Amino acid sequence: MRWRWQEILLPLPPGLSSEATVQGAISLLAREESHTAFVYEKEELVGYLTLGDLMKQVKGAESLNQPIEYEKDLLLVRETGWVEFCHNCHIVAGVDEQKQAVGYITIEEAKNQLAQLQLEILNHSLNSAEIGIITTNQQFEVNFMNETAGQILGLSRSILAGRNYKKIIAADVEMENVLAGEKKFGVDSSFNFKKMTGHFSPVYHEGQIEGIVHVFYLQEHLEKAVSGLEFVRELTEELQTIYAASNEQIMAIRPSGEISNIAGAFLENFWRPYSKDDLIGKNIYELEVEGLFEPNIVDHCLKEKQRISMTQTSRRNVKILSTAAPVLKKGKLEKIIVLSRDVSTEEISEKQNMESENQLTPDLTKKLVYRSQEMAELVKKIKEIAETESTVLITGESGAGKEVVASHIHFYSRRAEAPFVTINCGAIPENLLESELFGHEKGAFTSAVDKKKGLFEAADGGTIFLDEVSEIPLHMQVKLLRVLQEREVVRVGGLTPIKVDVRVLAATNRNLRKMVAAQKFREDLFYRLHVVPLQIPPLRKRKEDIAPLSLSFLERLNETYKKEKKLSREGLQLLESYQWPGNIRELQNVMERLVVIGRQEVISGDDVFRAVWDSESEEQGHLTVRGIMPLKEAVQEVEDQLIRLALGKYKTAARASDALGVSASTVSRRMKKASK
Repeated sequence: MRWRWQEILLPLPPGLSSEATVQGAISLLAREESHTAFVYEKEELVGYLTLGDLMKQVKGAESLNQPIEYEKDLLLVRETGWVEFCHNCHIVAGVDEQKQAVGYITIEEAKNQLAQLQLEILNHSLNSAEIGIITTNQQFEVNFMNETAGQILGLSRSILAGRNYKKIIAADVEMENVLAGEKKFGVDSSFNFKKMTGHFSPVYHEGQIEGIVHVFYLQEHLEKAVSGLEFVRELTEELQTIYAASNEQIMAIRPSGEISNIAGAFLENFWRPYSKDDLIGKNIYELEVEGLFEPNIVDHCLKEKQRISMTQTSRRNVKILSTAAPVLKKGKLEKIIVLSRDVSTEEISEKQNMESENQLTPDLTKKLVYRSQEMAELVKKIKEIAETESTVLITGESGAGKEVVASHIHFYSRRAEAPFVTINCGAIPENLLESELFGHEKGAFTSAVDKKKGLFEAADGGTIFLDEVSEIPLHMQVKLLRVLQEREVVRVGGLTPIKVDVRVLAATNRNLRKMVAAQKFREDLFYRLHVVPLQIPPLRKRKEDIAPLSLSFLERLNETYKKEKKLSREGLQLLESYQWPGNIRELQNVMERLVVIGRQEVISGDDVFRAVWDSESEEQGHLTVRGIMPLKEAVQEVEDQLIRLALGKYKTAARASDALGVSASTVSRRMKKASK
């Protein structure tokens, strides 16, 4: 803020003639009780004389009747002018329009006055603000607080001054860490049943931390303010999407198609060979003609005049999921904002024609679709394991993709051209399982009219995959153990051992060690199977894979059902926020349901919510924790699920927080924590 000279000028000091004597000056200053006198020559202000200067003259004067010596470094300024300082004067004299002196002030006093005025305005601003401000020293003792802080806490400054703030307020923050230099934002705190939200930051002086400052406000005031802003409500959906998404690229495009700005994470692989700087100023239509990508989402957005989401593919086959939204100002299109994220996949596919008599998996086409680091490491292990002949035990939750992993181990092995036979040990009746695995001779039992090869014989030279191996009965486990040890089978009703050259892969979603301890699984068989263990992480532990898997399923389902469905950004966000207890199998089923049942071309967030979380469904919308875990972690897991359910249903943090009975800041903070 700026001030005028007339706001800080002091009244005119007494005047002296330039011909006055030292004695006369002493008498004047004593009579007027002033430290300064102005010196005039024929009514014109020519200088000034201070008491200090006069005392020096008295000390060195032979007579008090000698003329005074006065200073001339005096600056004349218009009293209505703005205060500005110069370095070659000591006193400023303010003059009116007739150039008559009306007041004066020393430069030092002027600076002090301005500092005082600024401090008063600052204090008034701090006390008028709807936020509380409290500062402490290094011992956390309160040394400043504004009036609003006192009003919020219900305690005056005189009571809190010098008290240990750390012991007064309950806050989810380690104040020692703040004193060490950390800044904590969006911290909830409470005092005397009042709930607050604010920031803790260190206070610096000359580069050293001297204490902390707590800036806070009542949560109820914040919620009222936020709920009262119409534009916040309108933008909540988009802001929440940006907030929760990772690796987002934000591109601003003029109506002409010119790219004006790119922010966020630049999707380098998609835009090659162009760099971020190269793209600024380029026209999106020219890039489309160049064949850099397809389709042009900006063109679709302009034609439909509404927000639109779609998958775009570069000429290098890199895929991004983009959402384009028109930005209007007074009804006129100002720009198009395009939000994009990389959903390209690492994809391994195979196609095998089975040669076994059973033809259990003819023309098998399977894919490993992933983007997560966890799956990248797993694929690396698969390739390493495939080069050996060791027995592999694949573990993981139901639906995590154990059979797909097994097929890829076979695909990368030297047995890739030989049969790959798979059998679900839990799906075949116990009385038929032995015959299916090892075969039977004619007449071995009532319905055995012909001899039959078992699956081990059918897989000779190749690989056999025993899914749900934990479901094999104990008496059958002995025979399976013999096959693994001797590499030979004896058909049911037969006597002659038949040599087989097979590699055994097994899988289970159960804990075989616990089954061994409970005497429900043979220990010797366990160690025969548990040569090379391979653990598949559940889908909830690798959320980066949800987007590429969803889009891969959507592409195949569109082809199968002759559809052209598209997945909206909001729909994908909800899919990524779900825990997927049924893993990839459940995701595939949900995607098929969305493609088959949905009427609209674009699968919306509402469609996904109804398919996944609809509370009226008997199978969905339940809160779950998986197995035994620390109670604190279980409570946090249930809270996270509740927040996701509420956001999916109510769409905004404000409405979700009302339904959950918590503050909107709590919901936003938990969302941020869950997205990391």
